[in-house]
Amino acid sequence: MWKDFFYFNKGEKRAIIVLSIFILLAQAALWTTDYWVPLLPEKLTNTFADKQALKNFQDSISREGGDVLRYKKGNHKGLNYSKTTSVKLIPFNPNTADSASLVSLGLKPYVARNILKYRKKGGVFRKTEDLARIYGIEPVQFERMKSFIRFQDQPSEFPKTEKYTIPINKVGVKPQQSNSTIFSQATSSVEKTAELDRLEINRMDTTILQQLKGIGSSTANRITQYRNRLGGFYSMRQLEEIKGLYPETLARLQAMLKMDTTQITKINANKASLEKLKAHPYLSFYQAKVIVELRKARSGIKNIRELADFKEFTEADIERLKWYLAF
Repeated sequence: MWKDFFYFNKGEKRAIIVLSIFILLAQAALWTTDYWVPLLPEKLTNTFADKQALKNFQDSISREGGDVLRYKKGNHKGLNYSKTTSVKLIPFNPNTADSASLVSLGLKPYVARNILKYRKKGGVFRKTEDLARIYGIEPVQFERMKSFIRFQDQPSEFPKTEKYTIPINKVGVKPQQSNSTIFSQATSSVEKTAELDRLEINRMDTTILQQLKGIGSSTANRITQYRNRLGGFYSMRQLEEIKGLYPETLARLQAMLKMDTTQITKINANKASLEKLKAHPYLSFYQAKVIVELRKARSGIKNIRELADFKEFTEADIERLKWYLAF
């Protein structure tokens, strides 16, 4: 019966033979390219070489990270390429130089982008060796350009105190006071400065957060959104749970901010719905289910230690949930 699978009529056999011959000829043509291509007319040969050069050009672009390359005309068997980016070493400040200036120094475009991204996230180059840590800068390249690096005097990155002037519209002047009294109090308030030691993270909105060095709108939104989901922060280490924060930005926030745990909004474990409980970042569906079932069985939960008897809650869960659950 197996012979039925290999039975072909005359037309099918003829088609199989023609297809097999075509495949063999095509394969033979690929194997003998170096022999028959030079025999083609010059126009066709140039077309073939141009296509091959284009392919190699694209491969080189991807390997070199976007550098501009130039094809040198010659034998198609030995294609040569050379970089056309002109290198001009001049004094520059890595904290202020734009991408065009960085590329003109001999840096690859993606390296220039890495420098700009580092600066955008709040990074600051304070000494020459800091530039060598940027991904993509080769040691030889850094040695060639380090003598041209210049820095300007910059303020300390983490000031202990920050002075600000109280706005006139916040001096607390009573409406019934005379104009002269208002002017006198406003002037004296503007002249006096108050010291802002550290900012309280559980009260800050996105507008204030964006005023901090290295904090953009997206980062500020991520911080406030996660804080609102939690109900507030009880430890600066919780900032490490926010995705997208660079280590340097995280260290800056932990150094500059303070927190008031009395500002934390707690969830009443005996009244909150299952949906509200499981929406908290520290509670899974199964943990929320345990709370709901336990409060039904015991007519209410008296303290968080009652949850420790269940395998769904580890000791670490209990320690962090005690800040967010009320009973």
